[in-house]
Amino acid sequence: MVPIHLDVLDAARRSADASGVFRLAAIVAALPHLNAATVRTHVASRCCTNAPRHHQSRYSYFRALGGGRYRIEPRYRAVAAERAVPSQDRLIDALGSGADLTLVDRSLRMTPTERLETMRCAALSLDAMRA
Repeated sequence: MVPIHLDVLDAARRSADASGVFRLAAIVAALPHLNAATVRTHVASRCCTNAPRHHQSRYSYFRALGGGRYRIEPRYRAVAAERAVPSQDRLIDALGSGADLTLVDRSLRMTPTERLETMRCAALSLDAMRA
């Protein structure tokens, strides 16, 4: 799951002009899967370097220019080739889980009823082993 502030920054990079200027409305429209008020809060407050400090965690991605226009700060304009993978994810991937991915895939394709039936059978099996 991608943090909202990174989704907002990516959307700003896609919609900004050559000087890094974009419109708030464009970011809200570019992220229809997110709550519009949350996106506006991130752009106008949480990720805006010259906004009042109303949030505990802040990101200085943008500068408000007025009239619903913002500019991406120069150090955040460049798009990395790939979003950095957190170090703990790299470590977990390197260790390998030992899980059979075909079983995981099969489990994810089950309906809720099939999952419940599988759990019921597993519980019965455990009860039989205890007896």
